[in-house]
Amino acid sequence: MTRFGGWLPGILARGLEPAERDAVLGDIAESGEGIGAATGDVLGLVVRRQALLWTFWRPWLALLGVGVLAGVPLSRIAFRLNVNLGQQLVTYQKYGVHFETGLTAGQDLAFLLCLAGALLGWSWTCGFVLGSLSGRTVWLTWLVFYLVVLNSAWARFVLAGNIILRDGQPLRLLIVRTIPLSIAALLFFFPAFWGTFVGVRRRVLPVHYAGLVASVVAVLTILSAWMSGWYENAHLVWSDGLWVGPSWQVRLLPFLLVSWPAAYLLAIAYRQRTEEGKTK
Repeated sequence: MTRFGGWLPGILARGLEPAERDAVLGDIAESGEGIGAATGDVLGLVVRRQALLWTFWRPWLALLGVGVLAGVPLSRIAFRLNVNLGQQLVTYQKYGVHFETGLTAGQDLAFLLCLAGALLGWSWTCGFVLGSLSGRTVWLTWLVFYLVVLNSAWARFVLAGNIILRDGQPLRLLIVRTIPLSIAALLFFFPAFWGTFVGVRRRVLPVHYAGLVASVVAVLTILSAWMSGWYENAHLVWSDGLWVGPSWQVRLLPFLLVSWPAAYLLAIAYRQRTEEGKTK
């Protein structure tokens, strides 16, 4: 095989377990197969192994539970952070004043900082649980999670007609939307990627670390939900009681959905410690 041909089966073989990967590449080297045959053999084996992984429940929980169930509300939260932060920054830059929301500048700042911190915590825990559950299917579950968080809130507003697209090149727009360019997207991407990397390698955190992460996420979740009620009260005052916003249960729901990975992370840490205690 040519140099390129030798690289291609090696790259594809990374989808296999290390022991099997070494055996397959060794057999290819000994057989002297051509580039096409070697690539086809490795690709076929990788596809069969990947399909087998999806016969278990863990990748499905990662895909649907983290990628979709937590990813959709996380996208909406990140979108809200971007909008609120953008309003404040643009208004201050142009006029040198605080954008009027019905709250004081200190309250707006406190909410934005709390929401940013919560976004970091949710992103890391979602990433860790995604990596822990996915294993070698992480390439697909991570891709779905990433695209859902970056695009689902934006797509929802486009479909509802709240955002009108004026770009005549939808492919260019699609490419731009897959790059984390905004502040909220960056606050999501780096901790989520790091959490996924750690989750694939560690699978389970020690109980004390898991408890610390879950506690921080719980506190930030409660504070974010509580502070979001400030805006509902402000709208109620503005409208002389005519504006009735969502109930606190409705406001809390998206925060709970993005927080369930923290509870799962803590639960599996306790289960591992219990199982280790039984074996001693």
